[in-house]
Amino acid sequence: NTADTGVIVNGHDVTAYGLFVEHYQKYQTIWNGERGRTVFYQSELPYDPPSQRAWTSPSGAKGWASYKIADRVRTHEAWGLGVYSYFNQGVDIREARAIETPTAKGVVFHDMITVFLDGSGGIEKTINNAGTPVIGAYGTSMVVTYPES
Repeated sequence: NTADTGVIVNGHDVTAYGLFVEHYQKYQTIWNGERGRTVFYQSELPYDPPSQRAWTSPSGAKGWASYKIADRVRTHEAWGLGVYSYFNQGVDIREARAIETPTAKGVVFHDMITVFLDGSGGIEKTINNAGTPVIGAYGTSMVVTYPES
């Protein structure tokens, strides 16, 4: 897919059930609205970033988070999120974090996983700075609750 972003949610009080967003070139999903909820999210990152330099977000982080909650959002809850990597360019491409969210009392995530499917590179963190790397070999990283209670 050659588009930058798959889904942008600007409305408040939006609930998504079974949201699948895959292979966009930058953020897969950007959530700007308050009181959003997602129940099941699946996302594969783009297969073919040409280089790490070309696939770096404006913050300077490696890659673009799949599920991005805007910094100004104060309430959001999500359950069952999975983000998968398969970079087929043969170069070491990394995504710093699969899910990027502000730290706010009302922003809570449950049951997230990142998976390295094949190829090169991978995902360094599941959500913000939580989770273990899934890089260079098949593997998974699970985070049960974020932030941890």
